Amino acid sequence: MNKIILVFGMLALGLVAFFGLYLFLKGVRNVQMAAASAKWPTTSGEVVSSETTRDASPDRRKSPSTVTFDTRTVVRYTVNGREYTTDQRHFGQTLGSSDKSDAALQRLRYPAGQSVTVSYNPANPSIGVIKPGVHAEAFWLPGAGLAFLLPTALCMILLPGMIRSFTTDDKAFADYVQRAIEEGRRNPNMVPRGMPPPPRQGGDAIMPVAGAAFGAVLCGLGLLALTAGLQRVWHGVASQSWPTVSGVVVSAVKAGGEHGEDAPDDTTDPGFLARVVYEYSVAGTKHFNNVRQFAQVEGGSREEAEKIAMRYRQGAKVTVSYFPTDPDIAVLEPGNSKAALWLPGIGVVLILFSLATFIWVVPALGKP
Repeated sequence: MNKIILVFGMLALGLVAFFGLYLFLKGVRNVQMAAASAKWPTTSGEVVSSETTRDASPDRRKSPSTVTFDTRTVVRYTVNGREYTTDQRHFGQTLGSSDKSDAALQRLRYPAGQSVTVSYNPANPSIGVIKPGVHAEAFWLPGAGLAFLLPTALCMILLPGMIRSFTTDDKAFADYVQRAIEEGRRNPNMVPRGMPPPPRQGGDAIMPVAGAAFGAVLCGLGLLALTAGLQRVWHGVASQSWPTVSGVVVSAVKAGGEHGEDAPDDTTDPGFLARVVYEYSVAGTKHFNNVRQFAQVEGGSREEAEKIAMRYRQGAKVTVSYFPTDPDIAVLEPGNSKAALWLPGIGVVLILFSLATFIWVVPALGKP
């Protein structure tokens, strides 16, 4: 039974490692393509369509439906007399968001009929991108791959010791039983001494494997939270020295309704979310964004949401701090607040907890 459990555990680790390796290699490929695209030739293109799709999960009694919005922007361009289309904004782009303002933001940035510049791969012109170069989103996929690979590596380090422990215990008990039988035949009244603990049953043997898997999951989640949180903190610190420009709020929907519909005065949203989309111009080029704070935590109090809605009502004039090398990255409230520490703090706690699981809990569960 123990061997069967270990075999299934190794197979599970192998599948997790394969999935993590797939994500990591695909992410590295995206980063390589993003870096190469900065030097690709360019051509003029036109936005053919920019449409948002809405995907809603079924309603449940205990929780409302989850709505995801995804805007697909199709751009047509011509290279050497041949026409191509692409929906790639930049390499590593994420798809879908529960924030409806993200979908509205992309439609505002790339309305149908707008002229854009497309960078294309000279070796394969069908690969085109609207925003060349490396963007932060390109690192999410390799980061997710490492979040699977690193915990799996830790499990692989612990696995040989667990196998040796199981094998040693089983062999010791089997030798004792064999010796007891032989001595019993020679002297039925003799009771052998030094009886080792019996082999662990299926439930006992699976506990260290389950503990290692639990620690691996915590480590992966901690790595994702830590990297995402540190990125926000870095943006918050850097934004304090960014140049500023005047802007205007073009959309101030306080919250999406229960099923994703527009609801400026919605009172059923449990998170009291405040969504803001604003417009600004840099060097004569119009830009749109929806970031109020880099470290904002969704789901504050109703009073806080009301204050934000009043401050950033539609048509309100705002001051926008923008990233000089990529003006599409901007924020209304630069700097960091205490909320900036939540995400990296959670990541550190999860990683430390997972390390404690690997160092103390798993070895303790592996002892007879």
